[in-house]
Amino acid sequence: MSGSRKKSQQEMITPYKLSVAILLRSYCQYKDSDEKGMVTDFENVKYKKSFCLLALRVLQGPDLKLAELKQLLVSRPELESMSQNFNETLQEVYSSGVGFLLDIVDNLKQLMSYNNQNLNESKPMSVTSITVSKNSVVGYFLRRFIMYFEKLTFSEVAGLYRSFQRYFSEWKDDCISKIDNTEVKYQEWYANETVWSRRQAELFLATQATLLQNNEEKALSPEELQNKISSILKSNPELAEAHFMSFLNYLRVEEFCGAIQSLTHCFDRRPNLDVKCYSVEKSKEHRYAALNLAILLHHFGHTKEALASLRESIKTAHEANDNLCLQHALSWLYRLSNVNKDNLIVQCIIKTFELNMSYTTSLALQNFAHYASAKVSVQPSVIFETFTKSDMLNCQNNYKDLIFNNNVMKASLWQLYGKTEMCSLWSQMVLYLNIDTSGRTHGSHYGEGYLHAVCNTALVMLLQGEYNLVNAILNYASRKFPNEPHSRVWTIVENFSIYTRALYNEKWLEAESAARKLVVFDKWEGYLKLAELYFYKQEYEEAAKYVNLILKLYDHDEHLNDGKFCFLRAKILSAEIQFAASYPDCSKTTLSLMNCLTEAEKPELAYQVSIIYLNLAKSLLAMGQTTQAMDTMKNPKCMLEVFANGGCYDKARAGLLYVKCLVADSDKLDVQSRRTLILDCIGTLDEVKTGFEKVEAFSRVKDVLYLQAQLYNAIDMKTERNNCSLQYRLLDEERRTKNYQTLIKYL
Repeated sequence: MSGSRKKSQQEMITPYKLSVAILLRSYCQYKDSDEKGMVTDFENVKYKKSFCLLALRVLQGPDLKLAELKQLLVSRPELESMSQNFNETLQEVYSSGVGFLLDIVDNLKQLMSYNNQNLNESKPMSVTSITVSKNSVVGYFLRRFIMYFEKLTFSEVAGLYRSFQRYFSEWKDDCISKIDNTEVKYQEWYANETVWSRRQAELFLATQATLLQNNEEKALSPEELQNKISSILKSNPELAEAHFMSFLNYLRVEEFCGAIQSLTHCFDRRPNLDVKCYSVEKSKEHRYAALNLAILLHHFGHTKEALASLRESIKTAHEANDNLCLQHALSWLYRLSNVNKDNLIVQCIIKTFELNMSYTTSLALQNFAHYASAKVSVQPSVIFETFTKSDMLNCQNNYKDLIFNNNVMKASLWQLYGKTEMCSLWSQMVLYLNIDTSGRTHGSHYGEGYLHAVCNTALVMLLQGEYNLVNAILNYASRKFPNEPHSRVWTIVENFSIYTRALYNEKWLEAESAARKLVVFDKWEGYLKLAELYFYKQEYEEAAKYVNLILKLYDHDEHLNDGKFCFLRAKILSAEIQFAASYPDCSKTTLSLMNCLTEAEKPELAYQVSIIYLNLAKSLLAMGQTTQAMDTMKNPKCMLEVFANGGCYDKARAGLLYVKCLVADSDKLDVQSRRTLILDCIGTLDEVKTGFEKVEAFSRVKDVLYLQAQLYNAIDMKTERNNCSLQYRLLDEERRTKNYQTLIKYL
């Protein structure tokens, strides 16, 4: 089929378009009538605004039934007078025949006149002195309508009139009952119609693409969107944008076969009507198709195949000297390859800056900061300076998505360094960016960066034991981001929350289920949680198996995102397992912890350093070196860091260990001084107990009660001792402890 014939099918005159043209004519007649002068300026402005919104909706949307078009008018009471004129004209066209239809078109031609004087000299039937600008939205529609109407033969005009009669008769016979019984959703791109012009389809696809990027909650669901795309492709089978939207939609439901089929159609259905440009355009399509295929394969975890497709895109981009495609491909090569990452990203920054590709330059700067954060030798100040450079580009060009991502990456970096409050602060700043006191929402952005900020906030609440708030935040995230790939982020946080709460409650089966789900999304984090779970279950061999799995294979993973952070945590956990399994022989554990301390201090992982110091103090206490244990606890990098940035559970654990060290080191004091010290320790234990209660770690609450009872007994306060014993018994009857070694072997 020829390109001209395809185009004529796309621009066919339908009864709906004829009705819209009559609607526009009715508005022009109202503006030229005496009725306009009888209302106030405010009412005129309100009338004009209402009509303009209506015109945009009917011009940009797909064809509607006449009942639906009339209902749009009825929903705007201020357009009542124009609605009456519109209804009368439709009735007259229906009853008067083709001649009146031709008169209507002649009248529309005069509306498009550029000489008001000619119009004022003679006014035939319903001619107005109001002209429509040919460059306006309305003028563009009318010009196209008139142009394609004039190309119709008389028999085709008669056919159009018969189609209009059927269109009008359908409303006349059935519309009233349908309007009464059906709620029409005009705010959507209409559901039941299959006639889409190319421009209507393009506008719909652009709107949905924007919503998917900025506010997925308001976009159509994957099933509804796919139905719309299928409807569009029936009218516009070679619309490449529709196939690409279908490709994006399949990614939302992780449908590989449908995604690759749609991506293929996107590039092989593009018409190349200009023979001279055919080979050039075909080459361009080929390299961009290879690039998109590489991204698709990476999304589904096929790294080797993605690299092969990416190399093909780079090769063809080199041959065609296409710098834009080449830089996009090289930026993806950084993500997919593990060779010369630093050189790749530096060259990408330099070249994109030379080519004035500010978006890609900013993205490359963020990637460089991300890469540098995984390197031990890079100072934090250098990384934050890189983020600042990216911020400058983002603010100059108003890249909202990159602004959000940049702030969230700062939050994640602070979390990596153990500064929880700073992480919370930057996450809150991201959420604040979407607050508009004027009530407007067009500038809001609800993309990946916003989701990460929400999840960071949930994790901060989890550390504080605010489980209800965590659930509320995650429910909000699930409503806002119901589909892949964004749903993966909040699903990880949800399972992490379930695991943490179940671990504190000693609900081993629930915790194991959540940990195994984490393995699906992040295998190293999942293995670490499984090892921690078996450690608390006192199954040390099974815990050591998972830790050794991380220690052996983690370095061989070519696509790590956190450097040695997970590796370091695995080594710390390995030392804890070694301590519990070999207790009271703790000499080897101390050496392991000192090695961990060296590794943690180089990249300035302050919070992990504090955890290592706590474990060192525990080991020294177990070996009877109470003075050294107290000195370790008093180190500014230990207790101060935990209480400044730790959650309720870690603060309570640190407080409990500090009391144990104080009591163990109090033997050198006289009786009265020791009694005073023990009373102070008992008061501290009350705060520790509150912390454990808040996170629902009831077995640790019983540890605190047991220790308080022993301390009261040591200073002969029997009433208080018995009170603690009673509380312990009541709590033990309600919640049985499964691990009785936590007070001795665990931090």
